[in-house]
Amino acid sequence: MNPNPILYTKLDPIQIACLKTRIETRDQIPPLFERLRLTCGDAITGDAGDAMVIFHGGAVKDGFVVEAAFPVSRPVETAEVHTRTLEAAPALTMFHHGAHQTIRETVLKVYAYLEQHAWTTTLFRREIYRVLDPLQPENNLTEVQVILHEWDRLLAEGAEKVLGTDARQILMQGIESITPASSFEDYTAWIQGAMDRLDALTVDDEKKCLVVSHCAHVFPQERIDHLRAIYENGAFDDILHEMYTDEFWYEKPVRRGNVLYMRKNPYNPEGYQNGATPAERRKAYCHCAFVHPYLDQIPARLSPTFCFCGAGWYRRLWEGILGQPVKIEHVETLLRGHDQCTLTITLPLELSGECSPEGEKV
Repeated sequence: MNPNPILYTKLDPIQIACLKTRIETRDQIPPLFERLRLTCGDAITGDAGDAMVIFHGGAVKDGFVVEAAFPVSRPVETAEVHTRTLEAAPALTMFHHGAHQTIRETVLKVYAYLEQHAWTTTLFRREIYRVLDPLQPENNLTEVQVILHEWDRLLAEGAEKVLGTDARQILMQGIESITPASSFEDYTAWIQGAMDRLDALTVDDEKKCLVVSHCAHVFPQERIDHLRAIYENGAFDDILHEMYTDEFWYEKPVRRGNVLYMRKNPYNPEGYQNGATPAERRKAYCHCAFVHPYLDQIPARLSPTFCFCGAGWYRRLWEGILGQPVKIEHVETLLRGHDQCTLTITLPLELSGECSPEGEKV
């Protein structure tokens, strides 16, 4: 029997007082707890409260954006400490014993498990310090909680919102067979069937996009807020100038009037460049593990409708920046037999105007 298993759990909502900041290294975390203790006092629940850190993945290029937090029995509000409720969430959890210098090994074990089963992750990870001993770190006991992205629940919500309750029931047939123990292969097979059912429910690509883009992974809110502030304090094309400075997180959209033309960056640029076969190049290009098994042979058994999930990534980004709806349309996708993924983003008409500075052509 595994003495330290990876477990699936549904975390309950919890009220926390938190201090959100950017750090460069883990050594900067313990002082945050001391500041919190002084501020929160006896509002901290339990004997001493389980200190926790919430990591906001992708928020910044270097370092970490974290929330140091304690569970509290009543709200605590100051200039730097705020109270909020962590929503209920599904998670994979595992304990790490000992110093935090090696905690990455435990985190990677959880992510390796994710790749073998029917799960994807959000951008958030929590560490709950059940035992935190600065003088003897070998005594530390830390619960690692990787928060899961509920792709199938979001798909169901999108289907009901766009197509109605009956369509939701048809689309989600068989989902009850997918459990925390289901294999990656079982989940991808279910997704393939779901996309076939969605194609049978409607031929309207715009409706399909609205359904599947609802499932998209969450774009880092900190990045959206940063770009929105640039937009509110300058011109639209200032957003594009900022995007061009970070090729890891952003492509280089080219604007013509109120339409952005863009090409996704390859997930593995070197593998894409040096792939010996078209299938190798496609797999190096694609960001989605659920698509990879279908890229050996084109036309693929997985409907291109699934790629509207990726469109949702950009929809959340641009609608978050502009505060208005945008329309995302695929031009090329790997599942349609192309060797790249390109799309257009149609912006509100009032943003028509001069073209953007030169970017990567699509």
